[in-house]
Amino acid sequence: MAFTSSDDFRALLALPRLAPYVRECSGNDSTALDLYAWNVEVSAACMEVLAYLEVMLRNAVDRELSVYAEESKRKLPWFLCPSVTGEATEAITRSIEATRTRLRNISPARDSRDQIVAGQTFGFWSELFGGKHEELWRAALSKALPGTPSGRRKNVTAKLERLRPFRNRLAHHDSLLAQDILFHLDEMLALAEWISPDARAWLEERERVTAVYRRRPVMPVDTLVVPAQSAWSLYEKCFAYICPPARNFRPAAYLAFYADKEIKPAVPRILYHRDNVEWTAAEAARLASLQGDSCRNDRKIGTLISASQSLGPWTDGRYQVFLLSRNGDPSHIQLKAGIPHRQVGRGSAFVQRHRYLSHHSLQSADDTSQLK
Repeated sequence: MAFTSSDDFRALLALPRLAPYVRECSGNDSTALDLYAWNVEVSAACMEVLAYLEVMLRNAVDRELSVYAEESKRKLPWFLCPSVTGEATEAITRSIEATRTRLRNISPARDSRDQIVAGQTFGFWSELFGGKHEELWRAALSKALPGTPSGRRKNVTAKLERLRPFRNRLAHHDSLLAQDILFHLDEMLALAEWISPDARAWLEERERVTAVYRRRPVMPVDTLVVPAQSAWSLYEKCFAYICPPARNFRPAAYLAFYADKEIKPAVPRILYHRDNVEWTAAEAARLASLQGDSCRNDRKIGTLISASQSLGPWTDGRYQVFLLSRNGDPSHIQLKAGIPHRQVGRGSAFVQRHRYLSHHSLQSADDTSQLK
């Protein structure tokens, strides 16, 4: 079939499916189609990593539960041993029987141990790390992921529970425009490392997600980057940015700090912005005394005024304030490392006053030369 125009192809994809991409591209239909194609490509790259991880996790769990159930002695697979699966026996039995029925309908010869194990869903394996399996974790499952920090089951559970909805988006060809793709990649690599450090190294050599991510056709300029030799230490203590009043800034969703010849790894969300704040002890006390949910930001600014006067050059006067997210906030971006600025010489600083970038470019840059 030969399309006479890109409109014919868009009609096959359907306008509601393309709508998020059109919005992201400010109504440019042609660029929206490029962004849709990128979404398909990055989804496929993510699914490649997930395919490796899922098989490694499945096999590691199967191996350890086989040993725990003494399969070689009992001649019975672990998933048919109630003494092994404990409280989860009923749920596991239902899942196993559903898989066996499906396999038998294809061919009786496919109803084998390996095919049954391979036929379980990602949800089946991740549910084995739920709270009711703490004893099973200590006895066997912890050996499947020996690198788990502090040996705590909850660390594995948290990553798997975040990964499940992401996997579902990939499987249903949904938009990833609002997803923190590189965060999910790092989650998958961390799980692989907990299974085997060599597995992570092997995946890192082969994953295409990072390279494809950098080719995103549209990168909205949504991040304010500020010089922050003093401001960075203030953020670390108070999760805020202070600058002179009346300085004009374009609307931005995030704020990044440039200090010590690098963009710092914390890229907080801008939660609240107020200009022309009186910076005195009296105003700090007044704001701190205000009551009610509507005055929550006032109280935070009051606390900030008091704290800042012992931390840097923020003396009496008036200032502009940004209240910012911290690591752990769902809207906060935490880069794997700072982004170094390698250019040297007078006037070579990456940020002199302030500048604007896309948070997407920050997440995939190795150094500032890759930022535009």
